[in-house]
Amino acid sequence: MAATMVSSAGGLLAMLNETHPSLKLHALSNLNNLVDNFWPEISTSVPVIESLYEDEEFDQHQRQLAALLVSKVFYYLSELNDALSYALGAGSLFDVSEDSDYVHTLLAKAIDEYASLKTKAAESNDEAGKVDPRLEAIVERMLDKCIADGKYAQAMGIAIECRRLDKLEEAITKSDNVQGTLSYCINVSHSFVNLREYRLEVLRLLVQVYQKLPSPDYLSICQCLMFLDESEAVASILEKLLRSENKDEALLAFQIAFDLIENEHQAFLLKVRDRLSTPKTQQPSGQVQSVEPDSAQNENSTASEDVQMTDGSSASDVNVRETNPSEVIYAERWTKIKGILSGETSIQLTLQFLYSHNKSDLLILKTIKQSVEMRNSVCHSATIYANAIMHAGTTVDTFLRENLDWLSRATNWAKFSATAGLGVIHRGHLQQGRSLMAPYLPQGGAGGGGSPYSEGGALYALGLIHANHGEGIKQFLRDSLRSTNVEVIQHGACLAAGISMGLLMVGTASEKASEMLAYAHETQHEKIIRGWHWE
Repeated sequence: MAATMVSSAGGLLAMLNETHPSLKLHALSNLNNLVDNFWPEISTSVPVIESLYEDEEFDQHQRQLAALLVSKVFYYLSELNDALSYALGAGSLFDVSEDSDYVHTLLAKAIDEYASLKTKAAESNDEAGKVDPRLEAIVERMLDKCIADGKYAQAMGIAIECRRLDKLEEAITKSDNVQGTLSYCINVSHSFVNLREYRLEVLRLLVQVYQKLPSPDYLSICQCLMFLDESEAVASILEKLLRSENKDEALLAFQIAFDLIENEHQAFLLKVRDRLSTPKTQQPSGQVQSVEPDSAQNENSTASEDVQMTDGSSASDVNVRETNPSEVIYAERWTKIKGILSGETSIQLTLQFLYSHNKSDLLILKTIKQSVEMRNSVCHSATIYANAIMHAGTTVDTFLRENLDWLSRATNWAKFSATAGLGVIHRGHLQQGRSLMAPYLPQGGAGGGGSPYSEGGALYALGLIHANHGEGIKQFLRDSLRSTNVEVIQHGACLAAGISMGLLMVGTASEKASEMLAYAHETQHEKIIRGWHWE
């Protein structure tokens, strides 16, 4: 039997005016099937269909059917707000699993509307928020469908956008690869969550999920805690790993410490270091002695020696009869991780590597030097800069020491830069940085009898040597700045402070720098201001 071809919806629309409910139900059901083709004709009867939806004496199912029909008509009329409003009234008849442009468009509209309302509620500290329960029901049905279909990434994206952390946790825990899903969620939170407070809420949830796993990923947990600025929690995890009898867990603690060094600022690292419990073997008489590698103190002689991270098999200075062996092991691990968190271990390893792999050819520099005219200050300075860059961080200053007379021809700011080049060469040489620059530094913190350009450059070099590790040098730089009125020396001191202290306290708004910051606001010297802009 051939299918009946419908050429008009007029007959069905006429049935809407009948008094018998069954005729109206029949008309609504068929109009819903035909609305894709006859929506222009049906749109003329929208007031009649709306009245059926608003009629409380009408059956609930029939009212929802009328709402769904009106919603589709408004969708084709591009009135998406009205379409969504009536779709909410359609209740369960609005099928989120339906694969149609109508459903896809209104779902996107519903999610955007819901996310906007939740965001406004959060910003106004109104936790309850004025969110239509019907709208929330549609979003929840969509989230449940995504989770049921295994589309966990889509579910997490919607949950994060809609501030539904409960659904976010559900999507993560029900996924096939929880570890991979958590990593994906961390990346999403950093890339797409712009509001800092909400991003921290997401990270706290991820930490909770990580901690519930049978084998927690401490590396990722500490990464999240780092962004949360929870130094005490990080220190607690590190101490737990250090006290473990499993050597691999102790090595994991060292790896976490190295990752923190690469990604976190010094203020946070120092907090973590100071919150680690002191080993019980640390008696007042100093029974446990430091086992930090000393190779970087004289990298010229021990450059190729690697730092060994043992698990504490030798502790000759510990009274074994009175000390728990596990505390001895923890003491050695504790000493090593403090060296890592302070940056000393990384600096020592870097110095060893750069010195042992230094392939610079001094013959090239000598040839350039001989080819440059003595009166050509530009080429003279360029040769000095080339030497500093070629030997950056290697501590190899042979070329400068062999050509002191030639180097002394630099004048004014060229002398300043030439002296500062020593800081580039000896960057990270914290133990001997002050003694290396002593011949050029201002005597007693003030301008001495030497060239102010050389003294200012020496201060700048000192800042380069202690870049991001300025705890041991910041007071000397402050004293140098206070005790001189020579602008060139002030210039060098401020640049040094900006590199050593500023990077140390970047983003912390530390009150310790308030005096220097006030001076930077008062002065009109652009370079002095620039030296403190990191704060």
